[in-house]
Amino acid sequence: MSRIRRHFLTMLFFALSFPSLTIPHCRCALAEEARLTVEEAVWTSVINDLDHGAAYDQTAPVGPLYLWMKVKGSNWALQRLQEAGKLPIYHQWFRHSIIGVSAEGVTTMIDNIMIPAGDPALAGQLETEISSRGFFDWRTWSMKDHIRQGKWVVKVVYADGTPVLCEGNKACEYAISVR
Repeated sequence: MSRIRRHFLTMLFFALSFPSLTIPHCRCALAEEARLTVEEAVWTSVINDLDHGAAYDQTAPVGPLYLWMKVKGSNWALQRLQEAGKLPIYHQWFRHSIIGVSAEGVTTMIDNIMIPAGDPALAGQLETEISSRGFFDWRTWSMKDHIRQGKWVVKVVYADGTPVLCEGNKACEYAISVR
């Protein structure tokens, strides 16, 4: 028997005899994959056929204001998140209080808007996309019809209140000033 084959058989025997010692990292990797990803987020005043209109950078005028997002995920992640009670996801709208010329901080939440991304009722609509691409990307948004002046922050959270993570594993939060 060759040396390489003997080494392989020894490793295989060890792995089968002591599985908890050989692959504990797999659970971490699988847990990490079970999440939705915000691929893109845009402040806008209009939605056209599931896509956003002109984007606002740091400021927006008083009027209708949307936070449009493209959310990506796999069927596996969707199932795991649903089993964990984390779906659907929400946009929590906050307005900073203003005293004089400086922001005093975020006041209480103004709105907690459920967005359809991850809604179990829509899972059937995503099956075709998931089967052909292996994942889905969903365009979704929340809005305020008559937004007041001030600094606004939207936090993206799961149903249990934990933050949806964005780039760099930071909580997805989006801020804009309305003037």
